[in-house]
Amino acid sequence: MTLTDDLLNVFHQWHMVEISVPTLQGETTQCDGVARLNGPFHLELQIFPSSWPIPALDPRESWHLLCDQGLHFINITAHPEKLEHPRHIRLRIESHETRDHLRQNLRIETDIYIACWKGEVTPAARPQPLRTHASLSSQGLSFTTEDTFATGELVSLHLILPGTTLESLLCQAQVLNVGQAKKKGRKTALKIVHITPEDSEKFSLFILAEQFRSMQAKTRLMALMLGTW
Repeated sequence: MTLTDDLLNVFHQWHMVEISVPTLQGETTQCDGVARLNGPFHLELQIFPSSWPIPALDPRESWHLLCDQGLHFINITAHPEKLEHPRHIRLRIESHETRDHLRQNLRIETDIYIACWKGEVTPAARPQPLRTHASLSSQGLSFTTEDTFATGELVSLHLILPGTTLESLLCQAQVLNVGQAKKKGRKTALKIVHITPEDSEKFSLFILAEQFRSMQAKTRLMALMLGTW
């Protein structure tokens, strides 16, 4: 087996991984950790002590590690060789592959600026976009709003995406679901149905960038926490 450049470039230093550990019941336990290469075909792995020991761990079965790189992810299958301590786990790499994310499957939660309205409205009469916490995918978004919409209704959206440059997008969306009324409004899910190809690309790239930024922040936090125990 030859390790690919993707794996070598990522794991020459500690990197965040999601770990699936098989159990004696035939199920898997999920936990987070950091891993790096240790020798030609081995990984050194650390996980939080709160996840250790893993109940009913099956020492005969291989573990699966997922490393998210934003535009793509690395899947690794590795067999445990040393399990005495959560900071000193040694795995032998059995196989690995790098695959691209399907954009339509990506979903992130972040703050953007949103204005939403029904019907024909002149530009001067449109509401101003307000900072809103939203769940985004390339196909649509959901957020809590005090406005009342009906399922199936078409609405117009003005979205401003924060970043190095503020991207301003106009699109139309269909209301898929309206949640129960709460103090801050109703959780409303929308599917984008009319958007220019240029704005659609900007929206998708923003989601990819936010996912990568979130992954980096999580990696830094885990490295700091692992360094304190």
